[in-house]
Amino acid sequence: MKALITNLSKATGLILTSALIFSACSLGDVSSELNNNELTPEEMEAASQIMGEALSDDNDGVFSSLNDALATVSSDGFSQENTSFKNDDDDDDYSGRGNERNFNYEYDPATGTHTLSFDRSVVKPNFEKNISALLTYIFTDIDDQFIAMPRVNKDRIENIEFTANRNGDKTSNFRSSDFSRADTFAITGVSDATSILTLDGKHTGNGSITGVRGNGDTFERSFVNEINLLDVQINKDTVAYYGSLEQGVTGTLTYEMSLYKNNNGDESTKTVSGTIEMDGDGTALLRFENLAKIFKVNLQTGIVTDDEDDLEAMVSEIDTVERTVLLSNDILVIITGRTEVEGDEGIETLEEVAVALEAGTVVYAEVEGYISPQDQTRFIADEIEFEYENDDSDDDDNDDDN
Repeated sequence: MKALITNLSKATGLILTSALIFSACSLGDVSSELNNNELTPEEMEAASQIMGEALSDDNDGVFSSLNDALATVSSDGFSQENTSFKNDDDDDDYSGRGNERNFNYEYDPATGTHTLSFDRSVVKPNFEKNISALLTYIFTDIDDQFIAMPRVNKDRIENIEFTANRNGDKTSNFRSSDFSRADTFAITGVSDATSILTLDGKHTGNGSITGVRGNGDTFERSFVNEINLLDVQINKDTVAYYGSLEQGVTGTLTYEMSLYKNNNGDESTKTVSGTIEMDGDGTALLRFENLAKIFKVNLQTGIVTDDEDDLEAMVSEIDTVERTVLLSNDILVIITGRTEVEGDEGIETLEEVAVALEAGTVVYAEVEGYISPQDQTRFIADEIEFEYENDDSDDDDNDDDN
């Protein structure tokens, strides 16, 4: 644990030093400091988008580090095939894991430290990122003995001390960002001796983000943030069932973030703080201190939606080739490779919905995502759920959420 605290202090110091340098170079002297009670809608949305990226796997946030931390490593690279924490998501290549370049590996038997460095690049339709990373691992068994060959001796691993330092940039549908991030984790209970894995640690980061709000307006901010993990647990049986870490993690995180803006020489900063609650369903509830508004974060993609607002309308047409859904309010919903599609029995896919419409069945769609800033009638879907007319499943969904 002393080693972990030392690593945590070093990683935090490095990232905060970098953050201060970054802020000074881009903003100069900060002229004002406000609190959550004075957040504008633009600042609230910017803060929520920054936190979404800081958490998600696709954007090299906390869950990217967590997936990396629980992969076994060697001079050959990463492997999740040999661990119960493998992510079976067909679209996991958005994370870039498994496609590393310039991979370097070293092991220091005196300290038990495995050190990896590599680059990752992902190019997808409407999504591109490039990062460089430096990771360290110390694997120990139940007797706190170093494990020099974790892939061969994966069944002996009981504890993992892990650090990650990442630098990169990312562009997606309506956001672009550059960032430096550091994570330090202490993980216990990895072996089969227990079904619950516990996690303690910290995430720090800084960078800049440009994004599009729901009304089509743009925002630009620089930031420094810190996230602390409190009472975080991973249920191994849940992870094994769903094949996804995001659906097996529960617990609370606290955060504090400074937002910086330079508007024609008028420089300002605001500090925001709050909590992040994970219930093991692949999402987290993002709360701002002293504010009632709640946001929902997809821990895989980092997409943030207003947990109180949904787009819901009757389905008029389905195009299974272009992967679009035309709603009765003339909104065209775009289905991407990252869209989560589900529905009632018989309308669980676009193809099944198309058949139902041809048969004269009335189908409704509930959608979460983003309005296109170029065309307010186009909606990029993060999630879409199809329901029959007069369906009572909303009550069931609310019960599940509760």
